[in-house]
Amino acid sequence: MSLSKRLDVLEPQILAQAGMLEHSVYGIVDRVDKIDGELVPNIIRTWKGTIGSMVPSDEAPTILLIEKLEPMILKHKKYKCMFGSRGGTKSRMAQDVAAGEVNSQGSKVFVLRERMKSLKESIYSGIEKSIKDLALAGFRSVPSHWEIRHKTGGKFTFGGMQNIIDMKGTSNYKIFLMEEAAKTKQNTIDTLGPTLRDTPGAELWWLWNPESSQDPMSKEFINPYRADLDKKGYFEDEHHLIIKVSHKDNPWFKWDESLSQELAKDKRKVEQGIMSKSRFGWIWGDKFNDDIDSSVITEDWFIACIDAHKKLGFEPLGAKTAACDPSDTGSDPCGYAARHGVVFTDITEIEAADGNRKMDEACKRAILYGVDSFGYDADGLGATLRDNVSKSFKGKSTNIYAYKGSSKIHDPKGQFKSETTTLSRRNERLKNEDVLKNKKAQNIIGVAERIFRTYEAVVLGKYYDPDTLISFCSESIDKDMLEKLKAEACKTPVKSGDTIQFYTKEELRKGVLMPDGGRVSIPSPNLFDAVVVSLDKASIIEKVKRTRLVFDSFC
Repeated sequence: MSLSKRLDVLEPQILAQAGMLEHSVYGIVDRVDKIDGELVPNIIRTWKGTIGSMVPSDEAPTILLIEKLEPMILKHKKYKCMFGSRGGTKSRMAQDVAAGEVNSQGSKVFVLRERMKSLKESIYSGIEKSIKDLALAGFRSVPSHWEIRHKTGGKFTFGGMQNIIDMKGTSNYKIFLMEEAAKTKQNTIDTLGPTLRDTPGAELWWLWNPESSQDPMSKEFINPYRADLDKKGYFEDEHHLIIKVSHKDNPWFKWDESLSQELAKDKRKVEQGIMSKSRFGWIWGDKFNDDIDSSVITEDWFIACIDAHKKLGFEPLGAKTAACDPSDTGSDPCGYAARHGVVFTDITEIEAADGNRKMDEACKRAILYGVDSFGYDADGLGATLRDNVSKSFKGKSTNIYAYKGSSKIHDPKGQFKSETTTLSRRNERLKNEDVLKNKKAQNIIGVAERIFRTYEAVVLGKYYDPDTLISFCSESIDKDMLEKLKAEACKTPVKSGDTIQFYTKEELRKGVLMPDGGRVSIPSPNLFDAVVVSLDKASIIEKVKRTRLVFDSFC
């Protein structure tokens, strides 16, 4: 290296050691080539400055970024999100750029998690590595204070939300960096924005690999902007910059032997049936992870049921049935489901001032649909709404049934039958009452088996009587409701016991202990419960006026 080039490299380090500021220089990389055994990034643009205030430069870059994440340094937004699968460089980018901002601007960065009990749970060591790899001087690690300080006066501070709520003076931070943000609570999202203030150009960065579509982070930063994210890979407005990034955007990925081997290994696991396609899509793609261990329904099975009637070529025939699951708390919406034969044409949430109005709206919706049967969950709050149902259907011949999942099962002495060993064990001597705790267990297992049979019919080509299957019509069911139903169905864990049983809504809210020792809190499954209620045997009537109903135009 020539003397002048060596001085170019040393100059910013000397300035940093003296506490003086020097702008970082960013190189944007579109591909990486291997030349004479060395990886050589192809730099297409170079920028110098601070976040949101960059100018073109012909200087040698000190920090390299993939092209997909270039907007993160060019634009200033209060909320910046990088989400996606493994290998997308989002963590490396955040660490490098944040270190560059502290080094060159004297900025203060608060590195957060929802809860952080020790520095080992943070990216403390990752930021130390970025500082070392970038040859940045002037930094000093102070683990006893959970900080990495710089002579410019800038610093990294580490902590959980419990720390930031208790701290004073957090308003002078330039960046709140929330890493591993998938488990972030709604209250945290609502708190951090107002807390980050007073510092010009202050930003809140979120980094995460999404989990459930119904998690607060997904509902806040992904679901509302899904169309743009799917089409363009990013969303931008006055306040937000949200970028979806994966290993496909990373030009270094193909040269990373470890990650490439992991990808190849997981592809083989999918081919061998060891890993579900949905889990693979979550790890390596842009899919949500709505599955949980011990659930009786998997995401792959459920997805096969979307428009299954079209895929398999059968029409919605027979009686029309609607059911609702009245919310058990005031803030909880009422789940509503309507089906034509085995084809569900309406899945939605009904929100109103109180339970009575929600039930009235559900009845009105069912009557307009022309139902032959209407059921409602009569456990808990539902028991008080009997008069609403009676008044709504007065003078009509509709079959009304009050469903109690806690009550005794249908045909308790009958032989227990299960067509899928994945759901329960086979034993011809077992009676229903030997296996099933209550009607709720009986009906959830029944719905799960319908879903599994549909999966086998759609994916594996096995023949089943269409009346034993299930289908969800995507043309008439709102996309968000279908996504929510999927999340609820795939979060239906079996409760340990001598017989098959499932958790109450209160138990789900408090948290369910998983096989790995973790505890997961599961929102009230109102939509899925409405589907379960609609398929109870009490919905069956001996004869309906329309023996063959007209094929619905929207299906």
